[in-house]
Amino acid sequence: MKKWLMFLMVMGLVLVVGCGANTSGVDDVENRQSMSEQAGAPTNGVNGGEDADESNDETHGSDGAQSPEDHAGHPQAALPTEPGENEVCSMCNMVVYHRNDPMGRYTGQVVTADGRHLFTDDIGCLMNQIRILEEKPLGAWVRDYNTLEWIPVDEAVPVRASLETPMKMGFALFGTREAAEEFLAENPQLSPVIATMEDVDKIALERRKAKMKAAEEQAKKADGLAGHEEGPMNGNMQHGQ
Repeated sequence: MKKWLMFLMVMGLVLVVGCGANTSGVDDVENRQSMSEQAGAPTNGVNGGEDADESNDETHGSDGAQSPEDHAGHPQAALPTEPGENEVCSMCNMVVYHRNDPMGRYTGQVVTADGRHLFTDDIGCLMNQIRILEEKPLGAWVRDYNTLEWIPVDEAVPVRASLETPMKMGFALFGTREAAEEFLAENPQLSPVIATMEDVDKIALERRKAKMKAAEEQAKKADGLAGHEEGPMNGNMQHGQ
């Protein structure tokens, strides 16, 4: 009986020891798997930091760098230039005078929306050229009567006087009102009067309308003469037949 009890106790110890060993082995495997997963997972200090840097780089690239669209609609400022050697007025096809010519003080120019420089021989032609442009020009200038420097046309102070100008407009243009008043004081014999650019534009438009009307009448007259000449010719051909 004692031997049987001893046998049962030994077997119980063996079972307990075996179960403990198996449990420990399972725990070791689970611990190793957990450590392996933690080692392979990205952390904020390694891969996570690289991802964050890339994200920051993308953010700075979109916010800090200027795209071409940011500058769209802002053309470079247009600047006046001198007319070519054989330049002619874009409106009347008359010669455009250079700076060193006495008539060169009345030359004007406009830069179109596509960057072309159009020159005119007198202020009236310049105002009408600006009028008929399809798009707003980048700039327009006239010469200062005294200094011969280019000044923006909308800043010019016009003086109407008994002056011989290329197209008989009779306007001198100045960069300041003081210069215009000095011209009045020094040239009373020219009957000078300070005007406005609105006055100049109005006169230019009236002259353009009158010129267009005269051209239409001349064209009608030419058509009438041509028709009158064809009539007798047709009559003679009929008599000949």
